Amino acid sequence: MSWTSRLRRPRSPRWRDRDECATRQATLRVVRAAWSVIALSLLLALPGCGPESSKTVPEDLVGVWKTSDPKYADTFIELTRSTITFGAGEKGTHLRSVVKVTKERDEGGTLYTVFYTDPGGQEYKFAFYHDPADGVLRWKNQRTIAWVKAKQ
Repeated sequence: MSWTSRLRRPRSPRWRDRDECATRQATLRVVRAAWSVIALSLLLALPGCGPESSKTVPEDLVGVWKTSDPKYADTFIELTRSTITFGAGEKGTHLRSVVKVTKERDEGGTLYTVFYTDPGGQEYKFAFYHDPADGVLRWKNQRTIAWVKAKQ
């Protein structure tokens, strides 16, 4: 048999198996690459799913907040870009430094959480809902009491 006749010989079943194997490997590489792209996309998108975070209080929340509820007649909450002050009538006022503010949507609306520290460095948080449409602030744990921004 000459060398040219060997080249023209039909491939054996063994060659077909190699072709199928190579095709499977190529397909697996494509699938792995696609899953890698999907996984990377999810990792980049997930941080956007959590609450927004800032080191300062949003401008629309800055001001003095009061309520007409008799239980809190002599109290107020004052928010500046970097501080939160709790006015407690005869008990005085408590000025605290804002560390971080988060904003997220939940079933109750837009929830803000102000993280602040006391003079000793202990961290606390104050959570409330705010709807710009009605201009009312409601504490997360006391939704029935409306706080409104005092006129300046």
